[in-house]
Amino acid sequence: MSETPTGGGRPGPGSPDSRDWFAPPLDQPADMDITYTGPPPQPPSIPIPGTLRPVGDLRVWPAPSEEEHTMTVPFPAVPGTRVELPAHYRRPSQAAAPAPPPRTSMSRGKRRALLGSGAFLSVVAAVALPGWFAYGVYQYGRPSDHIHIVKPGQAATWQHVSWKVSLAPIPDPVPSAKPDASRQWMKVVVTRTALDEEGTIRHYPPEVRLTDKSGRLWLAEVVNETTPNEPQANKIGTPYQIDLMGVVPPSVAGQVEVLLRPSISRDVPGQSVADMMKESVTTEEKSDQVLRFVR
Repeated sequence: MSETPTGGGRPGPGSPDSRDWFAPPLDQPADMDITYTGPPPQPPSIPIPGTLRPVGDLRVWPAPSEEEHTMTVPFPAVPGTRVELPAHYRRPSQAAAPAPPPRTSMSRGKRRALLGSGAFLSVVAAVALPGWFAYGVYQYGRPSDHIHIVKPGQAATWQHVSWKVSLAPIPDPVPSAKPDASRQWMKVVVTRTALDEEGTIRHYPPEVRLTDKSGRLWLAEVVNETTPNEPQANKIGTPYQIDLMGVVPPSVAGQVEVLLRPSISRDVPGQSVADMMKESVTTEEKSDQVLRFVR
């Protein structure tokens, strides 16, 4: 005798109830359509108090009257009923711009000439602008000279110092040198005298050149100077001599003149180097004053 196993109530494989849980009943026909074709479910309706009406554009100002509708949709214009504004309210109408004249075509030769001229001007500007800028910097650092003519044998006063010059031809200072007919030695004697205390601190040597009527220049070198190096040793009213020598062509030895440019440097006693450099930058005095001692 067999017994049903304990521990499970599932029917055996041969029983009618051994199929899946979701299988249709045995008495249901196999070709039966079980698709739902009814209306879709609707959510429960919640009653809202009052009534709703379509919202349109509302006129805020001026307030509409009871007879007027609250909608602001304009009515179509009726022909012949438009009112023109007075003349002083009208915007002046602008006259239509005239049509541009027809564009004339340029010949190929004229176009090439214009392009060539533009390229030439560009090259000239590229070359001339740096030179013009450099010349401006040179003119700022070395402005045009102001020449003061001094008659023969007279002294000239400039910046608290009196200057006097003498010029004469001399033989070659080196006796053993070979004679040279193309050179003539000249000796320049410059005498400076301080007229006050400001003149004593302007004891730096001047720049001396020889020149002729055509404007040619020859350098004159200092060979001896008696001016004290310290401003305290420079006495007011005492003349100090500066000897210079130069070489010029023999043809102009009798007509050369002396150009003397006084120094603008000042040796202030007790002044620091920083103050001296600051004064040299901020001073408005320029080294453009030249004394010309004519013959």
